[in-house]
Amino acid sequence: MRIGAGAVCAAVVMAAVSAVSSSPMSASEGILWEKDGWRVRTLASSASAQGCQAVKAPTSRLDASGVAPWGFIGTVDGRLSLAMVGPAAERMIGKKVTVTVDDWRLPPAVPRRLSRDLAVIGELPAKQMSRIAAARWLTISTTTAKARYRMTGAEAALSAVSLCANAIRAAGAKPPATPRSVNRDTKSETSPRMSAGTGFYVSASGDVLTNAHVVEGCSAIGIKGHGDTGFRAVRVRASDIKHDLALLGMLMPPINPPAVLAWRRETRLGEYISIFGFPYMGRLASAGTFSRGDIAALAGMNDNDAQFQLSAPVQPGNSGGPVVDEHGHVVGVVVGRLNPLAMVREKGDFPQNVNFAIKSAHAIPFMEAHGIAVAAAAPNAPRLSGPDVAERLRSGAVLVMCAGGLETSSR
Repeated sequence: MRIGAGAVCAAVVMAAVSAVSSSPMSASEGILWEKDGWRVRTLASSASAQGCQAVKAPTSRLDASGVAPWGFIGTVDGRLSLAMVGPAAERMIGKKVTVTVDDWRLPPAVPRRLSRDLAVIGELPAKQMSRIAAARWLTISTTTAKARYRMTGAEAALSAVSLCANAIRAAGAKPPATPRSVNRDTKSETSPRMSAGTGFYVSASGDVLTNAHVVEGCSAIGIKGHGDTGFRAVRVRASDIKHDLALLGMLMPPINPPAVLAWRRETRLGEYISIFGFPYMGRLASAGTFSRGDIAALAGMNDNDAQFQLSAPVQPGNSGGPVVDEHGHVVGVVVGRLNPLAMVREKGDFPQNVNFAIKSAHAIPFMEAHGIAVAAAAPNAPRLSGPDVAERLRSGAVLVMCAGGLETSSR
């Protein structure tokens, strides 16, 4: 799949497993992702841990003495930490350091050495990561120096460094010693394969429901919803292979509560439905596609009673997206379509709009079994116009990007 310029997940993950330096790098070497003053790169092989770093250059120097550039460190054991990076980091070892996030001061810490040019201040609990991601300013000070940092883009940087570390962990070995540029239009055999699907929010804490096949075999997964400037790192919390469902959880709590869709358990033959997804990512609209149709049958292929058939157009990349009724209530999860080429070979006929979705009656128990309090449909909810349904779906749906999966195209 052709990777778009804004696909932080694709760019960072592909580069992470194919490019890293075996020695300390200069400021311009080995950069995997750069935005808003942040630079993400893999840790040098001389470090005592494997992973990635995201560094923010100082916005202003409040004291003439050198305070090392500050950033995030993500290691393959799943930890995220505050750190000082660069040649000046060595001088910070053993000194008391104070970190202030806006008007919130963290407890004083004494940096420890990770490598010659890397000093770890301390590990970040989830509640601190969320607060730092939302901050405007961060100040680092010692008894002799102080530096102030503008925190624009911190949330995207945290996600990028998490995705990078996850990809290296999944690869199972240190990347090659020499950095290489990544061609985003082609993939070599050593690069992780990329694929895309759809998901949607099912909880205020940012849990996402999608198809199990969308995230099967992924070394790293990122999601991007309406209004997001970059991808957020997620992990598979639970999966149901029989019904092709997967529940994804965020590695970092969302700053703002996501738009969560309400659910209806029953499915009615002939009712008007709408779907939203990200088909043919890289070729069609990157903001997603809305389409409408009807429930054509109350069973799927070979009378599979866990699914229903729908006439709304479904393409590769729609998998995992929501199916809603005229009130905007979820009645199913898009799972796939009848293979037209296989039917031409078998029957000599080209089928049109023969697509399938998993019934909400099977998706709801799966979510509830894993601690999701499913939002129930309001009994007297008004019927929505097409544009209103589309807006509700766009707000709740997310693009799911998978690195290292089983396919190289949209799912």
